[in-house]
Amino acid sequence: MAYHGNTPAMGAVKATKHDTNTQKARALWIGTAGTLYVETATGQTLTDFPAKEGLLPLVVTKVMLGGTADDIWLLS
Repeated sequence: MAYHGNTPAMGAVKATKHDTNTQKARALWIGTAGTLYVETATGQTLTDFPAKEGLLPLVVTKVMLGGTADDIWLLS
């Protein structure tokens, strides 16, 4: 998947929290604020990462189990 700076997302799919499945996204849309457990495109694991409702411009490869945020969408 190529990431092109400030261009808008071309698609969206609802995230499934899972520790091993790769779910690449150029950004996340958070429906219910809370915390996230994600792996970034650089391989960094973020735990209890605070996420407000709305757009989170963070390139991720996994949305992992844990955290309290819900209704999370992967934007590609």
